[in-house]
Amino acid sequence: MEKPPTMDRALIEALVGVFSKARVAAAQSEAALTESLCWEAWALVPEPKFGWDSSYVVLGRMVSFLRAAKVYEKAISLVHGYLESGHHLDYEDGPYFWLGTLHYEKGNLGDAYTYLDRANRMSGGRCFREEEPKYKAFLKAAKAKNKLR
Repeated sequence: MEKPPTMDRALIEALVGVFSKARVAAAQSEAALTESLCWEAWALVPEPKFGWDSSYVVLGRMVSFLRAAKVYEKAISLVHGYLESGHHLDYEDGPYFWLGTLHYEKGNLGDAYTYLDRANRMSGGRCFREEEPKYKAFLKAAKAKNKLR
């Protein structure tokens, strides 16, 4: 795969500004504003949305804030769009981790287990660093429960 084009510095700064506002909105539990700011940021990213050097980071921020706003289905669709875009690299465990957390929060624990387990195996457990401990605890408990069957 050839090297993706570099996002313009001004565009990156604009995205940082919008995501900073989204972080504040999410911290204040303003779900509608958080979601609105996410889509404002997404609209700034030129096509192909997933084809830029910073697309992975932008997607990660989108998923994080949409998860905080409880907009799970739209976030899941974005991640699947990335996985199907041709820009996903085989070693990237992040999309599977994101899907696992979204399904966990949505209450789809079977899917959460599937995706978190895949991310865990791909990353050797690194996917849980700097993340909420509940996801690792869930996977650990689910694995222990499966061993008892």
